[in-house]
Amino acid sequence: MNVFRNRVLQFWRSLETLDERIYYMLLSVADIAGLISTIVGFIQKLNIGALCLTFLTFVFTVLLSVISVRHPEQRKIQKIVLIIAINFFFFPASFFLSGGIHSGMILFLLTGLFLVGITLRGKLSGYIFAASLVAMEMTLFFASLYPNLTIPMNEQQHYLDVEVTLFLTSMSVYAITTLILSAYDRECRQNEKLMEKLRNLSTRDELSGLFNRRELFQRLEMIYSSHPAEQSEKFSREKMYIAMFDVDNFKHLNDTYGHSFGDVVLTAVAKVLNNAANPQNGELSSRYGGEEFVSILAADSLDEAYSKADTVRQQISELRFEEVPDLVITISGGVVACSSEDEIKLIMHDVDECLYKAKAAGKNRIFCH
Repeated sequence: MNVFRNRVLQFWRSLETLDERIYYMLLSVADIAGLISTIVGFIQKLNIGALCLTFLTFVFTVLLSVISVRHPEQRKIQKIVLIIAINFFFFPASFFLSGGIHSGMILFLLTGLFLVGITLRGKLSGYIFAASLVAMEMTLFFASLYPNLTIPMNEQQHYLDVEVTLFLTSMSVYAITTLILSAYDRECRQNEKLMEKLRNLSTRDELSGLFNRRELFQRLEMIYSSHPAEQSEKFSREKMYIAMFDVDNFKHLNDTYGHSFGDVVLTAVAKVLNNAANPQNGELSSRYGGEEFVSILAADSLDEAYSKADTVRQQISELRFEEVPDLVITISGGVVACSSEDEIKLIMHDVDECLYKAKAAGKNRIFCH
């Protein structure tokens, strides 16, 4: 029993699309409904024609299920065969053999129309739905025109038939709609994850995980915006500072230990910068290019901004790497108040000058404008 269950689960998980799952769910429900209808037919003591047709329907759905599992490449044809057989033969014939309008068959007819919409796609779905509707309307028309064609049920058979039909159709519709809605919810969650990934790709640097240069300048544009609607207390120019950092002797490090290790160093430095930035007060850390990083700092004074930048410098000098245990990484940096200039181009020039002075003074230090 466990082996069969595992095979069923394995097959179900192998189905990649919602259409595939709906189709096989439909076949499973049809098999179960056919079996229950056959058993209930015997209990009801229906006429031999109705019993034979019910059993034939069950055999047909089981055979189609087996064929569909073994030959999935012909699934489109199998769907058409299923819908045509149900809506143009089995249901209309059962209507006449199982009490007609005085039975639960009207629910089966309605279910047959529902199955067209969830099984087939495109113009074909519309054509077969229209043809199915005409076939069922003609069934009702001939039943009213020639009432002798319908084999009646007694009162006890009628109530039992309606109860069973209601149970089978409601369970079928519930199972299929639940599957569709669950798949829709799952697809929505997957789309949200994909959109989040795409947003990260558009705003984040792939190697470091920090914001990229594009996102940095968008944030600077918010800070330097002349439109009051685009400004906020969080991005007040009076309390924002720009810090630019550069990993010292990075070219020598790359040449000595290789580019792969250089990427490890950049990732470690980026992690320190990321941890130091508090997004709640508008701070941001970004990879500016190569081994250069730029952070937007929030502080009440230049001294406080310098202290934040120097803390980052000290934390980076304390980094250690398993590949080269004795290696000490240092950075140089510059800090400038955003309020000291009126244009982004000028503020970036000033902070770059500070970084240059820090390098010229011996590296591993922070200079302020």
